Amino acid sequence: MASLLHSERDVNTAMNTSRPRNVVVVAIVLFVLFAATGRYSNFYGTDAFTNAAQARAFAADQDPILEELDGLGTDPFRGTIGWFVDTPEGTTSQYPPGAAVWAVPFYLFDTSLDTLEVAPDDTSQNVTIAVPALAPATLAASLSVAIAMLFLGLTLRPFVSGRELVWSMAIASFGTAAWSVAADRLWQHGPAMMCISVGTYLTSRDRFAFAGLAFGAGILVRPHTAVIAACIGLGASIARRNVRPAAVMGMTSALGLALLVVYNNAVFDAASISGGYGGVFADRFVNDSPFVVVERLVLSLVHIRVGMLWTSPFLLIAFIAALRRWRAAPDWAIGAAIGGFVYLAIQLRANRVTGGAGFFSYRYPLEALMAAAPLLAIATVRWLGGGERRKRIFHVLVGLSFVAHGGAQIIF
Repeated sequence: MASLLHSERDVNTAMNTSRPRNVVVVAIVLFVLFAATGRYSNFYGTDAFTNAAQARAFAADQDPILEELDGLGTDPFRGTIGWFVDTPEGTTSQYPPGAAVWAVPFYLFDTSLDTLEVAPDDTSQNVTIAVPALAPATLAASLSVAIAMLFLGLTLRPFVSGRELVWSMAIASFGTAAWSVAADRLWQHGPAMMCISVGTYLTSRDRFAFAGLAFGAGILVRPHTAVIAACIGLGASIARRNVRPAAVMGMTSALGLALLVVYNNAVFDAASISGGYGGVFADRFVNDSPFVVVERLVLSLVHIRVGMLWTSPFLLIAFIAALRRWRAAPDWAIGAAIGGFVYLAIQLRANRVTGGAGFFSYRYPLEALMAAAPLLAIATVRWLGGGERRKRIFHVLVGLSFVAHGGAQIIF
């Protein structure tokens, strides 16, 4: 990995040497590797299974109701087989529709159902449930992360050399839970990361209206991605002393919020953002102590199972570099990083740190890292130019991150 990152002088003389075609080729390779190592077997995990079942229903019936899973929205099935809820019309996913909608084109090729015997808890007898084909869901997840990395590369083109760009895409892909979680199964993370990356790229090109639409799509996947769009727009408006970025992004991203409210009203008979989640997360967000957020932010770094610094130790250097060289990044990149931090704080205030079980590495920081990726990459390139020792340490930590996530994909 020698010479992974150039000096600052080299950065300034090597900009724009990579062609967009090269970035596309790298993204295609990433998709092939993601798809080859993704999970295609049962049991798929409660969150990902819920999204897969919902996507298959959208494709087969053009309907959010899952007749084949009727009754799984109550105990002891809820949260052990999938995160379904029972509505007056029938059983459906508790999640916003975005991740499932992204997978619909893949399920148009295979809407078949199989059966699987599962035990909802340690005391109940096995029950037989209908399960969709899993290949469409995993391919959809793999493609969403590959597209996220594609637009990360396109975003970085004006700021780093061709080699640094490729390494940035590789590190973001294989040194983080993007590989072991987001690309592995149809969680919400892959589609959300894709929307964030596309929106950030469009912002970097001053295409604020289209960027807002991309973030609006992200709101349909994970509603609190709205804060990332808000921070980018406000950051650009403040830096440029021009209200247009914030106003335009706010108006177009609000379309996603409006669509989410319409969907929740139609499916759950409640014109709200929370939809199938009910009020549990909103109650936690309002009532929990603010000190809980600080504790959980620290744990997101060092928690023995899901701490970022254990499985992606290179992030320690990237975070230090961001604090030391953030002024080297453009306004939209700084705004996106701030938005990612606010996003993660909201996520951790309303939910636990671990994000459940059945996966390797971390889940909840993925969207925040995607938002911060341009700033982290630009700042790291600049900071590592200041010394060979820094580079050597960074190379070792990147290697450890690759081994951790690669080993997890091979073993599990």
